[in-house]
Amino acid sequence: MKISRLVNLTGLLLVNAYSLQNTQFQIDIDDITGAVTSLRDAQGNSSIDWISSHSNAPWQPLGSRWGLGFADLGAAYLHRFYWTEPDLKTGQDGSYKAIYNAGPLDITVRRTLDSNSSTFTERYTFRNNGDEALDLATRSKAALAIYTPFNDHYTNTSDSLNHRSFAHVWANGGSNAWVKLEQMGGHGRNLGLVLTEGSLVGYSIESRDIITLSNTRGVFQLHPALPVLQPGESSSVEWALFWHSDWDDFFKQSQQLSKQFVRFEISQHTLVLGEKAEIRLTGGVSSTSLINGSPVSCDSPDECTYNYTAKTLGRQALQVTTQLMDSTTANSTAYVNVVPPVDDIISSRVNFIIQKQQVNDGTDNPNTGAYAVYDNQAQSIAFWDKGTDRTTGRERLGMGITIARFLLLHPNNTEVRSSFEKYYEFVTLKLQSENGDVYDRPVGSGTSRKRLYNWPWVLQFHIAAARLPFEITSAGKTPVEWFMLSLESFYREGGKDLYAIGLPILESLRFFKQRNNTARYDRARELFVRHGEVILGRGLDYPPFEVNFEQSIVAPAAIIMLELNRVTGNETWLEAGELQLTTLLRFQGRQPDHLVHRVGIRHWDGYWFGKDRHWGDTFPHHWSTLDAVALHHYGQIIGDDQHLDHVQEILRNNLALFSPDGTAGCAWIYPLTVNGRETHYRDPYANDQDWILNHILYIDDDNRQSSF
Repeated sequence: MKISRLVNLTGLLLVNAYSLQNTQFQIDIDDITGAVTSLRDAQGNSSIDWISSHSNAPWQPLGSRWGLGFADLGAAYLHRFYWTEPDLKTGQDGSYKAIYNAGPLDITVRRTLDSNSSTFTERYTFRNNGDEALDLATRSKAALAIYTPFNDHYTNTSDSLNHRSFAHVWANGGSNAWVKLEQMGGHGRNLGLVLTEGSLVGYSIESRDIITLSNTRGVFQLHPALPVLQPGESSSVEWALFWHSDWDDFFKQSQQLSKQFVRFEISQHTLVLGEKAEIRLTGGVSSTSLINGSPVSCDSPDECTYNYTAKTLGRQALQVTTQLMDSTTANSTAYVNVVPPVDDIISSRVNFIIQKQQVNDGTDNPNTGAYAVYDNQAQSIAFWDKGTDRTTGRERLGMGITIARFLLLHPNNTEVRSSFEKYYEFVTLKLQSENGDVYDRPVGSGTSRKRLYNWPWVLQFHIAAARLPFEITSAGKTPVEWFMLSLESFYREGGKDLYAIGLPILESLRFFKQRNNTARYDRARELFVRHGEVILGRGLDYPPFEVNFEQSIVAPAAIIMLELNRVTGNETWLEAGELQLTTLLRFQGRQPDHLVHRVGIRHWDGYWFGKDRHWGDTFPHHWSTLDAVALHHYGQIIGDDQHLDHVQEILRNNLALFSPDGTAGCAWIYPLTVNGRETHYRDPYANDQDWILNHILYIDDDNRQSSF
């Protein structure tokens, strides 16, 4: 290992740094703060820096660089004492130490490179040098934080795919904690982090605001769990960073490097009440391990199983307790969710919408007939919220489509049918013009403007209505006539350049084919193919939209390609769909928690659509079910049941946004805190989450259909 001191002049910024180097890592450390400022692969693409610094995230505060942090030491220290000014030392063994003092707390950060294990190890030791016991845990779970600013940012498509990484963080599992970084474009090997000593209680997000908007996940903090420290006592957390190829390699190396790492393989993270799940455990487990006090069954010293039965509704913690070789105890937790039968969830939710979320005011109200945002705390439609993303247009169309699909299965439900007919009139008379144009809010409720983003949902809404076994008309037009008007206006307004969420290619063409409506079939197919050719031509060169690069721009690209393959049988569309799908799946993590497992990264919707306006990670969020739609089509094409199981995992895990009584929330804000505000809860607004139920019904319906 080589330790060197570098002094570089970059513009007017003098950078004093130590460099730790070997055949695996190139690491720069600021010799003023002791923070790591760069971490690169010595054997890979040196242009990829795996952490954030002034060079790749200039907006990031200097005090939140890698390895710095804070502790809540009480009011006398304003509840956040930051460690930023160390005594720096290099050891004869090649180690590098930064020693900080934070009031009664001393923090020693030791960093080493190990050529034998090909790892970079950081050890954080916290020592109470005061006269009284120090109990940070009673203040809050987020009372102690280490900044770990992963390079998870979205500047533009090219930069993201070539120089940025997704951070799949598992910090809620106690002794079992890890981070898998996934290079966004799939170039070269990836960086992993696994906890080798100590325990974590979660992670938080900072530095999200209206300046950075939605194009970064912000700055990450990992929160160690410390015991009560008596005067003179200390406690440590340690992790190892390493290079790996894929998920299996990541889990394999994590098990080799950490005696307390546990890999959970759970057949379903969301179970219907009464269902059973086999949980396979590998790594830091043994025949003496217990799950919630019950014994496991082991086939080998580090491979065990546990059969779980879903007996209680709601989020359930499964804690594995294991006595390690050094006589310490490791507690590792996974989380599953238990829900009522899915049909019951859908029925309860539909009834709640028609009873609580439909506007039934007089005809003078432009929102009459609409399905609106509902505040579960106030137990009322949120009429007071005039935000653009809270209008009765926009994503609220998911409620109407869900109800249309429900009526396809329950056409004799007169109460739901009556509600839907009122909503159909609202959409056609208030959200659309006579020529099919689509507006973001009802005409007469303020400044309405065309919103291309909404058009595909209106198209899906009309084709779902057209399939109902009863007649419905509005303004003298049938749903099929409204569909064609809307389709023509969509492409007239430039729809072929939109990475459209919910464009009903397969559903509408199948409908026209089954009814021998050749003229409409040919016209719709022609327009859809032209649209697909634009996306095909761009490949991975995604245009920026609401976010520079995001899961819900890759997902519709994959879906459109795969639906066109199912319609035409042309292998070109399948090849293009596979490229998009490979890129899309990198957004997904495999944390042992139903809120996150197989749920694509999204991190801004709580602000735009939630009541409490949090910027942080939203796990789960309804658009993550677009991944399920893409995988469904791919599984149908190649006949692979494994993909179909993956589909159900995504759909079921998103059911965490619904309660048995029909209430719902638009996003689960997953971090412990966001910008210092406590989170890890479901937002109170019932807003857009019904797209999840729509996708469940859509996929079930497609499974019942004959091949195209």
